[in-house]
Amino acid sequence: MTEEHVTIRELQRNAAEIFKRVQEGHTVLVTRWGEVVGQITPPDPANIAIDRAIAAGLLDPAVLDRLPTGPEARNIVREPSPPGTNRGSEAIDRLREEREF
Repeated sequence: MTEEHVTIRELQRNAAEIFKRVQEGHTVLVTRWGEVVGQITPPDPANIAIDRAIAAGLLDPAVLDRLPTGPEARNIVREPSPPGTNRGSEAIDRLREEREF
């Protein structure tokens, strides 16, 4: 992803072209008198997927609001699996082996 600078005046005059570049993956830093005052970035694909899943009724936003944040999730104590059960990674490996031809 590339980064470029534009002045507020350039943004006002060329908004359509600047947003086309953002859509292509560029990040644009907006400056006023040489100082960065804003940033225009392409949307996060993960956020787009979440928004689409909510719109399709596949995800409930209220449930998402109750999920832990990244830092909170790091502090979650993992419970050991009951004896005799397989780890998730082992199950995935078996599925991959079954799909190989």
